[in-house]
Amino acid sequence: MQHKIQTGKHFSLLRCCIVLALLGSINATAQQPGTPGKEPVFENKIFGAPEVAVRRTSDGWMIAGKKNTVLLKSSDLSLQVKTITGNWTFFPSQDGDLVVKDAGKEKTLRLAGAAKKEISYYNTGYKSGVQLTLEGWAGTDLKLFLTLALEGPGEELVFDIAADEKNTVVRKLDWPAALDAAAVDYTLLSNVRGVLLPRNWPKPYHPIRTSEPDGTITKTDRSELQSNVIEDWSMSWWGFQKGTSAMMLIVETPDDAAYQFRHPAGGPTFIGPRWRPSLGKLGYPRTVRMCFFEKGNYVDMAKRYRQYAIENGWFVSLKDKVAARQQVGDLIGTPIVRSGILTDYLPGSARWKRDSATRHAVVSFDQRAEQFRQWKNKGLKHLMVVLTGWPKLGYDRQHPDVLPPAPAAGGWEGMQRLGRELKDIGYLFGLHDQYRDYYVDAPSFNTKFAIHEEDSTALPAIFPGTRFGDFKEGKIPYMDYWDGGKMSYLNGRFMLGHMKKNYQWLLNHDIKPQASYLDVFGYVPPDEDFNPQNRLTRTGAMNERIKLYRWAKAHLGIVGTETACDWTVPFVDFSSPLKARNGITVPLWDLVYHDAILTTYNPSDLYGLLNAGLPQLGRDFDAGPLALSQVNRMSALNKRLAFAEMTNHEFLNKEFTRERTTFSDGTTITVDWDKKTVIITPEINESL
Repeated sequence: MQHKIQTGKHFSLLRCCIVLALLGSINATAQQPGTPGKEPVFENKIFGAPEVAVRRTSDGWMIAGKKNTVLLKSSDLSLQVKTITGNWTFFPSQDGDLVVKDAGKEKTLRLAGAAKKEISYYNTGYKSGVQLTLEGWAGTDLKLFLTLALEGPGEELVFDIAADEKNTVVRKLDWPAALDAAAVDYTLLSNVRGVLLPRNWPKPYHPIRTSEPDGTITKTDRSELQSNVIEDWSMSWWGFQKGTSAMMLIVETPDDAAYQFRHPAGGPTFIGPRWRPSLGKLGYPRTVRMCFFEKGNYVDMAKRYRQYAIENGWFVSLKDKVAARQQVGDLIGTPIVRSGILTDYLPGSARWKRDSATRHAVVSFDQRAEQFRQWKNKGLKHLMVVLTGWPKLGYDRQHPDVLPPAPAAGGWEGMQRLGRELKDIGYLFGLHDQYRDYYVDAPSFNTKFAIHEEDSTALPAIFPGTRFGDFKEGKIPYMDYWDGGKMSYLNGRFMLGHMKKNYQWLLNHDIKPQASYLDVFGYVPPDEDFNPQNRLTRTGAMNERIKLYRWAKAHLGIVGTETACDWTVPFVDFSSPLKARNGITVPLWDLVYHDAILTTYNPSDLYGLLNAGLPQLGRDFDAGPLALSQVNRMSALNKRLAFAEMTNHEFLNKEFTRERTTFSDGTTITVDWDKKTVIITPEINESL
């Protein structure tokens, strides 16, 4: 009892100290800066918080920690961060870094052009710095709140953005500004699976508009560089290396984020965060974090992001996925093939007109069953079949109303026989499926359930129609590019119902796939819908897609998706890859997520060995001795390393033609691109 009473006294004293400290910080916040040269110093003395001193300078404010010092210039909002080993300078506010909408018209403004600008000490109790309150742009009633503060033992610099939007709403906000990369050696982009871009890279580079290896820019694509689009960005971070020091930015609110970006031929690279509206306005606070490394490179950045992904819940290990659903364990080391049944372009559609050679092709369910039986007899012991083109009219036709299975290929009975054959020979059976593309000739098509854009006058903006030819009818965007012709996009709220409808009919007909590969979900951005009956934010749209992943996991067992990105990882077991066509490829994705999700590669692709991936066979796989040997080697390596973290990657020469990955079990994989050789240490046993 005496011990408990004493502990209570200590707790009371500690609580008093904390209260006094908080009162001190509140009092300090209320103080007004003095005359130049005699400005008060605000210090964060709260237990456990970083020791940070904040004071006004002759032309702005200084936030000084033990490691990092931040200098903010009041007049133009330019920023400089001084670390122990390097300085990082950011551009001043520029015309166009703020776009607003008022009375139905958009206005281009400058953040630093606010007529009223107040900067004050800011302290949450765990991070401290300054807050900018900006307002007074002519003809607007907008008020912005921008904070920058040092947080944690690493003194990471955290930016928060919020707005008071009444009549005037934010349409675009670029803050913090882009880094001045004139002295940066490399920019690291989590574009595709990871790109290292030297400052003076000789080719133009654009994450989605660069379509050719020589840097040719496809200018007709109006798609915006946004987070959660695997084609541009698989993870919401980027970084810089300068000498031995490094820094990175993590976008902590990526659902409505984008990127300022340009890299002309010869560089340098210009990149910074851009905040997009959610249903027409900023709507909610946004956050970006800067992390600084006294000595580090892209591996250190990836590991910092891995820590963030674990803390954020995006990292769910394959071990945990197997523990939750044992079927996922059957996929480890198992080759995958996407195998088609029916192709039948809609007559008169854009694809029908441009691709007359392949307008129609059919392989029956029984023919596919015989093909897989032959592969088994030739020595392909394990396989996951992802069946495409199985719907009634074939691949990319009449989604989401795809039943019955293609009558031209054998219908219900043919698909049943294929499923039984795969089970008999021990192969896994999955279906390629699609619930975003909404074809106008689908029996259930109704414009009420299609995505509506904000107005009927602006050009369509929905991804990826801008590159393929898009148009609007009223507020509804359309495209005519794929096999099924004219289509719009289904609101996410109605996807799960269609999935249940389709799979329940399949199960009722004794067709029992073990996997669903949900096309486009990981590849294209979430769609917001302005239809007042079905209003949906991008965050809401992601949550609707997650429902389909979860349903497939609960009722089938294994889930795949097209080229996964951050938010898909907890729900997906395997995905297709993407490879950079420009810049220098680095395995940033695998340094973060290798042991959380399986990525497929062509068995002859040395990247598949370098990253210990899963082999994906071509549709015309011949199952000969050489092909089987390649498959078996990659499969055996994946079996060894699927649960192992990729701990390091390094280039072994200045030409970037020799590189090595290292895994947590000690395995190293060295690729020589000139010699086209791979050395695995210790070597693997290819027999499965």
